Amino acid sequence: MEKARRLADILERVRSGEDPGKIRQEARQLLSTLRLTDISRAHKYLVGTGISLDQLRTLVYAFASILGDQFALLRANLGPDHPVRRILAEHEMFECFLADLEENNLMLQEVEDLTEVSSEFRRLGHIAGHLQAIDIHNQREDDLIFPALEAYPCRSICAVMQKAHWRIKNMVGNLTMAVNNFRNFEPVQFKIQVNALSSAIVPIMREHIFQEDNILYPVALDVIKDERIWWRIKQLSEEMGYCGFDAQPCCT
Repeated sequence: MEKARRLADILERVRSGEDPGKIRQEARQLLSTLRLTDISRAHKYLVGTGISLDQLRTLVYAFASILGDQFALLRANLGPDHPVRRILAEHEMFECFLADLEENNLMLQEVEDLTEVSSEFRRLGHIAGHLQAIDIHNQREDDLIFPALEAYPCRSICAVMQKAHWRIKNMVGNLTMAVNNFRNFEPVQFKIQVNALSSAIVPIMREHIFQEDNILYPVALDVIKDERIWWRIKQLSEEMGYCGFDAQPCCT
């Protein structure tokens, strides 16, 4: 618990605005002796001090940046049929769709006479259809992964991720709704709406995926050593298939 409290102190200093460069060396020295479960205990301790989930989300992201690239370690140590590998593969697909959304939004803003047959609009509908699958992906985590972590000191991390799931679902839903109701917008209003939603969705989803790849799943694999648990998750997960590869209907 002592290490967790020291880590919590570092995170508090990040929150207070102290220059991360000044504490990076101290953080790295602590990390060299730290288990990932200590990260969960630090989060739990901070929640007990009254920190909000939004503040904790920001700290998770800041700390993951200091921690380094755990994603590469995950990929190197996971078997080809491990359920977390499927989740990471979906994350990579969603990263591609986010890049497409970012690029297409810039192109769409430049179209002078935007219509339903404009290639930029049709591509937007295609991207939104793929992004809708994030809801099923997140449901897999909410229903299969997070309950398995309830018995371990990971509850505060899961709470942060679940709140982000709801936020992402609402934003992607609003993007889909805008595409489906294109005829109810003036072209300029539609562009403004799409730009606002795209500008929010892209960084928030990227941050969320980064947190899961570099904090949540390294912690989950560190604490769940019983392969029977992962086997049960895998069996249930296979019933859902892969999320994001087949676009959901978007434009009506």
